Amino acid sequence: MIFSRLLAVLIIGGGYLIWNEIFKKYPFSNDYEKKPVVQWVIAFLIIIGQLYYIWTIFSRLFAYGESTPIIFLVIGIVFIALLLLMILRRRRG
Repeated sequence: MIFSRLLAVLIIGGGYLIWNEIFKKYPFSNDYEKKPVVQWVIAFLIIIGQLYYIWTIFSRLFAYGESTPIIFLVIGIVFIALLLLMILRRRRG
């Protein structure tokens, strides 16, 4: 029981620290001679892994029926869309 909680803290908290440092060092707005694509891919893979893990936790918490995970999928897609809009707005502004 305590192992699964520590794993959740490690995946979500540690992953946040890693991709936050990647995006601080290589932000989208700067022009680079050679784009740091590998670092950005690693950061996005960490974010996708975190979202999948959060999805797994919530789907186990709220196992009422087959329609419940679709709600979390919609919420996740809306959340990702809002994050992308904020990134694009900041990039243009």
